[in-house]
Amino acid sequence: MAIKLFATDLDGTLLNGKKQITEGNKKAFKDLAAAGVIPTIATGRMYDASCRYAQQLELDVPIITYNGALIKSVSGKVYYEGFLEPELVSEIYEYCHKHGYYFQSYQNDKLYFEVYNEKSIGYEQSIGVKGICIGKEIEKLTTGIPKILIVTNSNEESDAVAKSFNEDFAGRAHAAKSQPTYVEIMAPNVNKASGLKRLAEKLGFSMDEVMAIGDANNDVPMLKEAGFSAVMGSAKDDVKACGDVVVGDCEHDGVAEAIYKYVLKTDI
Repeated sequence: MAIKLFATDLDGTLLNGKKQITEGNKKAFKDLAAAGVIPTIATGRMYDASCRYAQQLELDVPIITYNGALIKSVSGKVYYEGFLEPELVSEIYEYCHKHGYYFQSYQNDKLYFEVYNEKSIGYEQSIGVKGICIGKEIEKLTTGIPKILIVTNSNEESDAVAKSFNEDFAGRAHAAKSQPTYVEIMAPNVNKASGLKRLAEKLGFSMDEVMAIGDANNDVPMLKEAGFSAVMGSAKDDVKACGDVVVGDCEHDGVAEAIYKYVLKTDI
């Protein structure tokens, strides 16, 4: 079946190591749109931190942000919002305090810190968004929370944090790694797969008409859900095993390769 919706992750997939969309990938997206295929971005990032890249593609497309908690077009049309329950948010804050986890919260597409440290600075620099440090006042931010982010010190620590969290909050919230030191916490029915499925339904497409591409653990649900999926060559073997094909890495226009080879079925 022909692909009608193409979803790409941002970091490590569409963006290269300099957090840029290469000219090769930009051209591929324009050719994709010209062929009548709708492109979308599916990311754990905030809307503000992902919309700027969609704008670079010069397309008014819906983008899946906060790992599926908010689906909103470049021009501002909201397709879906899915927030953590307020009482659960308070419980998660307490859980983070109990275990000594550094965490960040998000409300109305703004980034909030309880403490401002090197992790805060690193995150701000990574996504190009300035956060707000509000101390203990962060505990009052319980409504309209699309996700909470725990930042760890290592890949191994992130694995352990995600595993423990998913055991302790089974059925009420879930955690997924988006980067080696990032553990994203969302509502139980929110992930990139559910976001992609909701968007496909809104646009009138079946999942057989959807292709997804990504490189990280939080991409796995959508890689499995999409009718066809590609995994970046830089991904870990367990992520690669979840896709139909493997393409080049983000430094060598792997997304463009996937578009031309498997959607447009032409040479780059």
